Amino acid sequence: MPAAKAKKAKTTKPKKKSAARKRAASGVQLNDALAAAAWVEADRALAEALALYDEALQSDAAARDLALELLGQALTTVARKRGLSRLGELGGREAFDPDRHEFIKPTKKPPKSVRIVARGVARGGEMLTKARVGPVGRAKTR
Repeated sequence: MPAAKAKKAKTTKPKKKSAARKRAASGVQLNDALAAAAWVEADRALAEALALYDEALQSDAAARDLALELLGQALTTVARKRGLSRLGELGGREAFDPDRHEFIKPTKKPPKSVRIVARGVARGGEMLTKARVGPVGRAKTR
């Protein structure tokens, strides 16, 4: 009888990706590239904001006002690039909501309405920072 045939060693070939897998992979790469580009733009805007902050610190009162205004614009740009939104109007009055507001100074009893001292920040439906509030001052009577 002839000698037993030696089994051939199996060579593993790399599996071919399906067209759907290739499209999904390219979609992920595109998302990564877009995210990286957004970070680059946000980083540039943040760098500008930091430089404006330094200018504001070293300026006289008139120049400081302009530098602070430019700083606010730069920070708004950074926030927009990262998908952040501001909540409430600065100085505005709203009904108190413990999920959206936090008091600057603790109060014994929360008032029905509050004045926004610093706006809150959110991304999508996620609250990142609650609006900082104080009680609404009573109208002065003569």
